[in-house]
Amino acid sequence: MRADKLGSAARRALSNADESLGPTPFQVLIRVKGEPGEEQRRQIAEAGARVGLAAGDVLTATVAPGDLGRLTEVDCVAYVELSEPLHPETGAWPQKQ
Repeated sequence: MRADKLGSAARRALSNADESLGPTPFQVLIRVKGEPGEEQRRQIAEAGARVGLAAGDVLTATVAPGDLGRLTEVDCVAYVELSEPLHPETGAWPQKQ
């Protein structure tokens, strides 16, 4: 595993991971070197990630906790971070002021 490619939230999630998490996948953002093409998507998928949308050099993906380390070993991957909401979900719409 290349820990230098993991963001702080991803490192924290891995250090807190245990059997109670089971196979619950992480939603991640992956920064790739250059524009993401089919070859890069294939390499990332082979590392265990299910690739979603692309925006510039960033891909969204779903990855099992056990595959996060494999993802950092892919040459085209520059950085991996957990995709976290900016605000916790409260189940209610913000109040207009």
